[in-house]
Amino acid sequence: MQPLRPDRAPLHVQAQNRLRVLIEQGRFGPGEQLPAEVQLAAQFGISRPTLREALLHLEREGIVVRRHGVGTFVALDYHQRMDSGLERMESILEVAERQGIAVDVVDLEVFIEPATKALMAELQVERDTPITWVRRVLLVDGMRAAYMVDAAPESILGPGDLNGSFAGSVVDLLRQKSGASAIGQAVAHIAAVNADETLAERLRVERGQALLLLEETLFDEAGAAIDYSHNYFIPNRFRFHVIRR
Repeated sequence: MQPLRPDRAPLHVQAQNRLRVLIEQGRFGPGEQLPAEVQLAAQFGISRPTLREALLHLEREGIVVRRHGVGTFVALDYHQRMDSGLERMESILEVAERQGIAVDVVDLEVFIEPATKALMAELQVERDTPITWVRRVLLVDGMRAAYMVDAAPESILGPGDLNGSFAGSVVDLLRQKSGASAIGQAVAHIAAVNADETLAERLRVERGQALLLLEETLFDEAGAAIDYSHNYFIPNRFRFHVIRR
């Protein structure tokens, strides 16, 4: 490994990115121990406190596991993460199938409530419009990975549309019901949040655990909003990327 080169980014960020690339390229495999801190710091040409800060961030991302008095290891489940490009309009199930990952749904809840003030703005509907809510937890290879919540006008998606074959994707349901051309575009926002009591319970994580929040609104080809979702992902189970041209 070569020393870090001069860069505007802080040294701990450069080290963090370098280590992430080495792990993604397979230089260090799942469960494999990284070189000792003193060795890595010397190879990167940085101090041990700087290296420790980089490792701390990688640990928070779920990429490495640090064992006090033993060393730092690549997380065993690192390569079980689902990798999705947000520029592609595809469902989680399509991503999982393409990558050969087993996905299941548990804790499914489907109910109707009148539109709240917030949903009136998101879905462009009148007050008290019946809204179908779909809440569920997504399992990736048997482990809780995401808590997903969708809200759609009942006229577009009713509880009866979610039969025993529902596999977790409202996007796929909308396509099956109205045809693939019905979904014209999606507007997504990504944020980092900490798990509150409800999220911690549903995802079986500690309260305060860092999560990725993906908020998305689907629009039909005429520009009308047809679904609003907010989905909470455990970072070490998912990786999202965007290709810009």
